[in-house]
Amino acid sequence: MPDVYANIDYLEDLELYKTEKPYWCFLPPHDGFDPDRQRVDNLEFEVRHDIKITDIRSIGKGKIGLESHGFEVLSHTTGVSELTSIDAVEVYKAETEQLLKERLGAVFVKCYDLKLRKNIPFYRSQFDINDPLHMEGPARGAHVGMNCSLIPGPSVLYSGYEMTDGVRQIRHMTLDLLSSIDSSQGGSKTLT
Repeated sequence: MPDVYANIDYLEDLELYKTEKPYWCFLPPHDGFDPDRQRVDNLEFEVRHDIKITDIRSIGKGKIGLESHGFEVLSHTTGVSELTSIDAVEVYKAETEQLLKERLGAVFVKCYDLKLRKNIPFYRSQFDINDPLHMEGPARGAHVGMNCSLIPGPSVLYSGYEMTDGVRQIRHMTLDLLSSIDSSQGGSKTLT
């Protein structure tokens, strides 16, 4: 795939972020709260133009590594062809956990969040953040790991979000799994 150039929104380097971490709150609907009138984030973005985007899947294996670059490309054939049921989402998350356990030599891995996205805008007044089949539009701005104080990305605050199996959000490293299921090629996952 040839390189492409695009305009990408990046989090602005605001003075505010030196004393207040960027955040975005998902709050449940309640009387007197209107997210269109009350701000639920402190995120400000700026557009950077003509950013070169290179598909590294063909060059990544063996040349780019987690230890040397902070990310890597892995290939994995998934048993899930579509994420259209809760069972399929749970199988996909379990596959992801097993892949990371094997690659990182971890004793325990928990895939606590999964975002289904389509490249179309969604307009809605409310949604259920606990619905594993909740569909979102494109991600807002370039982003890296979230919810980790060592990573300069926004925190996402979930009101009423419950961790399962007694797992707490104590992490020293956050990994983002960017996945694509390509049914024409048997499915694949890319870890970055």
